[in-house]
Amino acid sequence: MKGSELIAKILKAEGIEYTFCFPSNPVIDAAAKENIKPIICRTERTGINMAEGYSRTSNPKRVAVCMVQAGPGIENAYGGLAQAFSDSSPILLMPGGPSRQRQGLPSQFDAVANYAGITKWADRIHSAERIPEMMRRAFTLLRTGRPGPVLLEVPGDVADAEVKDEAFSTYKPVRAPRSAAAPQDITDAVRTLLASKDPLIHVGQGVLQADATAELVEFAELIEAPLMTTTLGKGSFPESHPLSIGSGGAAVSGGVMHFLPKADLVFSVGSSLSRTLVSCPIPPGKTMIQCTLDERDINAEYPIAHAVLGDAKLVLAQLSEEVRRQAGVEGRKGKTETLEEIASVKKVFIEKWLPKLTSDEMPLNPYRVIWDLMHTVDRTKAIITHDSGSPRDQLSPFYEAIMPNGYIGWGNSTQLGSSVGMAMGASMANPDPERFGIAVLGDAALGMCGMDIETAARNHIPFLTVLLNNSVMGGYERFQPYAVEAFGIKNLTGDYSKVADGLGVHVERVEKPSEIVPAIERALQVIKAGNPAFLEMITMEEPAQSRM
Repeated sequence: MKGSELIAKILKAEGIEYTFCFPSNPVIDAAAKENIKPIICRTERTGINMAEGYSRTSNPKRVAVCMVQAGPGIENAYGGLAQAFSDSSPILLMPGGPSRQRQGLPSQFDAVANYAGITKWADRIHSAERIPEMMRRAFTLLRTGRPGPVLLEVPGDVADAEVKDEAFSTYKPVRAPRSAAAPQDITDAVRTLLASKDPLIHVGQGVLQADATAELVEFAELIEAPLMTTTLGKGSFPESHPLSIGSGGAAVSGGVMHFLPKADLVFSVGSSLSRTLVSCPIPPGKTMIQCTLDERDINAEYPIAHAVLGDAKLVLAQLSEEVRRQAGVEGRKGKTETLEEIASVKKVFIEKWLPKLTSDEMPLNPYRVIWDLMHTVDRTKAIITHDSGSPRDQLSPFYEAIMPNGYIGWGNSTQLGSSVGMAMGASMANPDPERFGIAVLGDAALGMCGMDIETAARNHIPFLTVLLNNSVMGGYERFQPYAVEAFGIKNLTGDYSKVADGLGVHVERVEKPSEIVPAIERALQVIKAGNPAFLEMITMEEPAQSRM
């Protein structure tokens, strides 16, 4: 068989269902013969965004595969993979490459060298005989430790080379090992936690990646402490739970605003504790305990009193067992008035924002769109994601995520226009026809990804685009006030409903508050039938945001 056929057989053995690709690659056709469906996108970056949405919403540690051509294809893909790397998404990127005798020439783009900084491992397959070995290593890195992308270049002559059939017969799919924490680290962390007066549990994406929501709920209820998530970790703990105080990133919930400053101890699980737009700053002077899978996170930006290294699912089970050993079978339950305080803070926060969340203003207030959307979709089925900037900061504090992977938070790198691909990939990752992705984005972001709505129409991918069209790039006058005033550089124009209609999806343009819910309901019927829908909400520029 050829090298490309061997790669395809290994991908099939590893459970790969799709290749997200554009426009050609030596392995696409071979994979199609193995019934691995190629999804041809309109841009390389959207293909990677789709792969990220697919991998992020299909735990545990399911891998997505993206294929692009040598040269311009892999050059164009850089931004998408930089986004995936920053948010620890397991994607196997397999670009084509120049034949081995042409490698190293100035005219040839060196993907391995250029992608080394945004991958866990970047290499090329040097010979067809090494395909099983290098594919095995790629899947091992994709499924082990902190997730992240891997690049494995396939030179054209390697893809065409003949290899013996026995090369596949000995290949075994990779299983992901998991490691628990050192017992003494667990003991010390729990002792310090139980001694604190006002602890706060801080949760990141690692809990989602470890499929550890059940273990997190058990631990939180034993401690009976307020629990917040980062934007990346949103959905790892049901925000309808009495202990949830919402999420904190560039924008924060009222619960985070109230409880984070008063906490004397922050107990972090599954978070890198990095200071980025998806994790709000932690005030100084607090005892910090960090449970993480990656030793590089420890003492990176905050001084850590106790570090616990291990897989979040195993570590949380250890922590709960140790709490019962030190504090009794009920832990700290019933020993505080935390539940009443959380409920009161939530009530005051929503009442403060209710005038915007239920506003009858025209143009529409974006908070009204988000509020109506949340109360119309089935949040046990929908998988929502935001785009960069205002849509992220308006959605995250108010959309109540009630299930794991029902919310894709992202933004350690803020690649504008990533939401459409992520929402499409999320729809494809879930075999339940009633589960579907939603992308909430602004008109600036749509300019970066809008043509790939046709990808959804062509492939019958059921997902919803909610465009918040305020005809501006919001907030940029803070950085370039003269250019905005003199030349209007923040202003945008466009009738995007006409564009979307031309791309073959169900379209509605919504201008009145009373039209929001009926339009969403009609779009949901289209999605239920297996097709994409596009809602253009004509909104005002809304500067108000919930910040610390």
